[in-house]
Amino acid sequence: MKRRNLILMAMALTGAAALGTTAGAEGVEDWPVVTTAVVPTQPVTDEEMVETALNEYLVSIDAGIQMDIIPIEFGNLSTTMTLMLTSPEDPIDVFSYNFFSKLTSVVANEQVVPLDEFLEEYPDIVDVVGEEYLPLGQINGTQYALPNIGAYGQIFCYALRSDIAEAIGYADKEGQLMTLQEITEMLLKAKEAFPELAFITNEEFGIMNIDRLGDSNCTGVLMNNGIDNTEVVNLYATDTFKEFLDCAVQWKEAGLFLDDPLNQPLDKSYMKTGVSGGSFHNGFSVEDARQGANVYGYDWKIYPITEPVATAQSASGSGYCISSVTRDEEASKKALYLMYTDENVMRFLAQGVEGAHYVVDENGCSWYPEGESMTSLGWGTGAQWYFPNQTLCIPFETDNPHYYEEMLASNDNCQKSKAIGFAFDSEPVYDEYAAVTAVIEEYRDALVFAQVDVDSYLEEFLGELEAAGIDDVIAEKQSQLDAFLAAEE
Repeated sequence: MKRRNLILMAMALTGAAALGTTAGAEGVEDWPVVTTAVVPTQPVTDEEMVETALNEYLVSIDAGIQMDIIPIEFGNLSTTMTLMLTSPEDPIDVFSYNFFSKLTSVVANEQVVPLDEFLEEYPDIVDVVGEEYLPLGQINGTQYALPNIGAYGQIFCYALRSDIAEAIGYADKEGQLMTLQEITEMLLKAKEAFPELAFITNEEFGIMNIDRLGDSNCTGVLMNNGIDNTEVVNLYATDTFKEFLDCAVQWKEAGLFLDDPLNQPLDKSYMKTGVSGGSFHNGFSVEDARQGANVYGYDWKIYPITEPVATAQSASGSGYCISSVTRDEEASKKALYLMYTDENVMRFLAQGVEGAHYVVDENGCSWYPEGESMTSLGWGTGAQWYFPNQTLCIPFETDNPHYYEEMLASNDNCQKSKAIGFAFDSEPVYDEYAAVTAVIEEYRDALVFAQVDVDSYLEEFLGELEAAGIDDVIAEKQSQLDAFLAAEE
């Protein structure tokens, strides 16, 4: 029924064009309709409004396609996408695997088509994404997805409340690169001045300058963020980890942690409630990290611990594909291209209709309309990061009209790991990987929050990791990384 309605709408648009009320081409009713999904966390009531505006625009540029936007409830995402990726009668044409799968899985399940010919037909997309970031959508050298364009590089930092920074004489040091020991010295002074506050309420292993290779368990990492080496090592056996634990002991003794941290949620929410005076944090720049911290209330000062760098971890995430059951692959290619290159297409999808779902201020920044919020609007405005190219959107809920320009500049200028695009397949060492992961889950938090005698517990931890097979996991990861790097040459 919806497809028939789209055709009727297209016929109406063609008639309007013939009357001179809308620019566009004839024969719109014969244009193929490309389906794509949005995944709102709140009810979507304005689908028809957004879809009509989008398709009117596509007629005005003689795009040769119409688009059918399919809202999918987040709770039903996996089931719905699985059905649509196997149904030639009711397929999804262009989709993101974010939140329900991963690239390796949709490729293994033959749910996507290769995009190498797409890159040949639309060569300027390489510059849009960035040639160095295309491997994020590749498996064994074949392009299967275009990575979402966002902030690939990150700094890891500490966010300290501005009033505390002023009180201890650190306000003018914001933005200066600091070692972990220097951060520790700052926090000891902060605790002395504000003894009622906690100062470390989350884990952030990025502060150790490692590329985790997409594995939060750090079962094998590259040191120095993989910038100048490709040797996979056991992080927990390195001097870097021991130095981190030495700091953790100081944090424990000074009372910087939450009480009973192993039985508390470990996140940044304590910044908002006033329980914590700061937190480990990240962003693509000092300014971006500050903006991200400001959502927790208060004003914050940012102290970088690492230089901006893109790693296999920070640059990994979601991408957009064309499904193997697409009704019209050429039309899907055109839709995918427009979603990455046309600001109007991207803004309709990601932000909705100006005036109804967002307003633009005199500085060129966008906001919710007065009196509206994410929960009251009829569109999923505010989740630009989910879509193919958020940098085509109007900066949202920020006073910085250059936000996306700065994001793209960071992507260009940040240091880059040699492993960008690498994804480890643990299947060949399934048993060993599971055993190693279990050991890490048992031991790591107690160590990093210094809830045990660090020296003896670390020795025991390393012994258990070796017995579980971490050397085999690292050897397999190294083999796969070497093959990945060879294919990139």
